Amino acid sequence: MTTYCSLPRDGNGFDSMVNSLDMYEYNPQYGLPPLREPNKKLSGNPKRKPRGLPPLLTDDLSIEHVTQQWINESQTNAHLWKSNEECIAEGHSTEEMDHAPLPKPCLLSWVANLERHLDNPKRLEGKLQSFISSNEGWSAADDNGKLGWVPSSGFGSKFTMNWKSITQPVKAVTWMIMRSYGEKWAGSTLTVKVYSGEVLFANEDIVGFHDKHTSETYNIKMKLNGDGVSVGSDLTIKFELTGGTTFKISGMAICDH
Repeated sequence: MTTYCSLPRDGNGFDSMVNSLDMYEYNPQYGLPPLREPNKKLSGNPKRKPRGLPPLLTDDLSIEHVTQQWINESQTNAHLWKSNEECIAEGHSTEEMDHAPLPKPCLLSWVANLERHLDNPKRLEGKLQSFISSNEGWSAADDNGKLGWVPSSGFGSKFTMNWKSITQPVKAVTWMIMRSYGEKWAGSTLTVKVYSGEVLFANEDIVGFHDKHTSETYNIKMKLNGDGVSVGSDLTIKFELTGGTTFKISGMAICDH
């Protein structure tokens, strides 16, 4: 494994790793000196890398069997590891040709502090800014390392998210919310309504407090009525703090399932 990972890469990706025999021969690069007899082939060079994935790293995997298991997987699934040249020769297209991009299941999805560039209030506000059409009292805040979207103006704080002519269906919306305890969280309730035009597709009061003496994150999934909001329709989601003085949204997923 170490030998393969440390071999020089030429930037051409998997095809180069599969097809190039030169990369497994001695090459006077990266500080290695030229051979005194440049046409001489040195013995002991690495074998070609198997095309398949290496075996899973489990308690039962041993150095005695890892090579054979890797070879077996490569032979069993050889059809999955063809190079671009082999695919083109068989009449198939490649990513460089007419491959359609994989569909994205969600119009918007994020989880605070989990994504690489979503680790402080400024970045969270930047993430949501283009989707929020009106905002009366909500902002990003980081309390003791728990980043989220909160009603900084207290009771009655509201905001609206809008999408015009959506490019994929939306059948459910999921919120990651924090529930906590104590006087600050007493009665905490967020009302969420999902519309397309004047038609209401979902309506729910989400509680933000509990009796446990801990702060915990919950996933709240709201399924839209019927088949949900279809492609080409507008989507509007309204949020309002209708109970208590605080709440925290730590993630969102607006998706086709």
